[in-house]
Parts: sequence; C-alpha cells; structure tokens
Amino acid sequence: MTRLFTLLCVVVLSLSMSAQKQDRPKYSFNYADTVRTYGMYVPQNLAKGAPLVVYTHGYGSKTRWRPDLNAAADKYGFAVCYPDGMPDSRGKDGWKVGYPPQESMQIDEADFFRKLLDEVCARFNLSRENVFSAGMSNGGDLCYQFTYTDPELFRAYASVAGLTFECTYLNNMLTVPVPFLEIHGNADKTSMWQGDHENAGGWGAYIPVPLAVASIAYNNRCTKLTTDTIASKADPNRMITRYVYSGAPSGMDVVVYEIDGGAHSWANKDLDTGEIIWQFFAPYVKKESDK
Repeated sequence: MTRLFTLLCVVVLSLSMSAQKQDRPKYSFNYADTVRTYGMYVPQNLAKGAPLVVYTHGYGSKTRWRPDLNAAADKYGFAVCYPDGMPDSRGKDGWKVGYPPQESMQIDEADFFRKLLDEVCARFNLSRENVFSAGMSNGGDLCYQFTYTDPELFRAYASVAGLTFECTYLNNMLTVPVPFLEIHGNADKTSMWQGDHENAGGWGAYIPVPLAVASIAYNNRCTKLTTDTIASKADPNRMITRYVYSGAPSGMDVVVYEIDGGAHSWANKDLDTGEIIWQFFAPYVKKESDK
C-alpha cells in the first residue's frame, strides 16, 4: 500500500511538472534576418502598464524559468520576460560579452534588447519606461556590459554571479548613474570573486567583483558604505555580507550580497533571490505622478 501511494505521488508530481512546462508558451518576432524567441510570465489580472523584468540566462543554460522571480511577480505585480540567446561557434546559446567562442557572433545586443522591449511591452501592454534587467552568469555579465555601453537601456540592473571583463573596463567609460545589484558567492569557481587577470578560466580576463561594483558606486557618486550580515537559509552557520553603497545625488544605490562559501548558482538556496531582486528594483519604478 505504501509503495502504491509513493508511485501515485510520483505520477502526480510528474504530471504537475509537465503541465507547468506546457504553460510556458514561446513567442517569436523577426529581428534582423532571424526569428528570435522568448518566454513570458504574466500574472493573472496584471494591471495595464505594469513593470517588466527581463531575465537573461547563463551561457548554454537550459534554465529559462525562475519560479522565485515569478512568485515575486505574482506578489508585486510585474511581468517577466525570458528571452533566448543566440548560439556561438560551440553551439551554446548566450549573450555576446566577449567569450572567445563568441567572436564570430554578429549581433548588437543593445539593439536586440531595444527591439525586444518594444515588442514585449506593446504585445502585453506593459510599461516601456519601467523595464529592468536581471541576469545569471553570462546574463549577469551582460548587465555589467550594459552599464558601460548602454546604461539607460534599463532602469536598474541585477546580476547574479556576473562579471566585468577587463576589455570592457579598460575600453569604456561609465557615464550615467545606474542602480546595480550583485549577488555572488566568494567560492564561485566559474565566475571567481577575486577576478581572473590571467584568464585561467578561459572566459577572458575579468576584474574582481569588489572592484566591479565599487566602480559603479564611484560613478554614481555614492558617499556612504554600510554593511550587515545575514545567515544563509541553507546553513545558519554560513554568513552573507551585504554591502550597501548609498548617498548618491541621484539616489541610485549599489548593493552587493557576498555569500561566504557560495558556489556558482542562482543563490536561492541561500537567499530569497527573486524577492531581493524586486525589492531592489521597486524604488526605481517611475510612477505616473513622477512623469
């Protein structure tokens, strides 16, 4: 009887997961000489003109859906777009940020995202002004890249395990203030907290995470730095240090969560990642009264 009950539970769970996947329709639009695709999470009864968060996936990652970010969308009233990256010379989907196999990619990511935002906001009746960028790994790298090349593309940026490449840092100037959030494990072996000046990882040389975020805080003209600690959800003995750069004339903060012993991940085992991202974005939503 117990074995039969267990089997029934497995079947129900499998059907539930299958149904959830079927509820993730793909949309497409023509861009340049290609057809680009994206997924959407739109809460029921979402208000017209609601904000939009665009999630950019990791390099070659099959993860196109963040349940905790969708849960925050339900709770606070915004939509989430999950665009698909383009394949590089290895056939890995991603975003062009300077990885060696991406050299042959012929795409202007900023131009693509402008067209994507126009498409999605018009199609789903969302605010074209209140658009935000959140990315994991390669998607987080793209957040940093945009802060240098196209900072006003999104109202604020949130990177998880993202990097600033030396070529971007040395060949571009930060120009306008941008709100920026970074969540990063200091034991990440893929996107190393301490940077990789010698390109040991093969992604290209990149600067240390503390320098990357401090550079943005400096450009924002932040005047204060406060720190506090919170315990990991997975292990109360493992601490997470939060650094908040504030006091900028523009009011645009830079916030970093350093996860002690944290690996290369979305970090939702340690933190309420989706909730934290939206709580960071929320103050920068432009209201009708502000226009």
